[in-house]
Amino acid sequence: MITGFPSPAQGYEDKTVDLNSFFIKHPAATVFMRIDSSRYVSMGIYDGDLLIIDRAKAINKNSLVVYEADGCFNIGRVFNIKSEAMITGAITYVIHTVKEV
Repeated sequence: MITGFPSPAQGYEDKTVDLNSFFIKHPAATVFMRIDSSRYVSMGIYDGDLLIIDRAKAINKNSLVVYEADGCFNIGRVFNIKSEAMITGAITYVIHTVKEV
């Protein structure tokens, strides 16, 4: 005899979410980067965030990208980057960690 209320998750036990298929469009060209700086807060990127970078994604002048300049990796919009910098890839997702207050 079953008593009580059914679980709201009943019927969904076998259904899972594959985050790779959701976040990664070009697996062989995708890299991850953890941010260890508060330098990019104006771009909505915070210390501890995880970036998903697609090196195969088409880039336009407004793309948010990771680029290398003077031996350091930086983040910026293409239209703000000096021509001698080398673009590594387009940032496709920023994953934030919810911080406890």
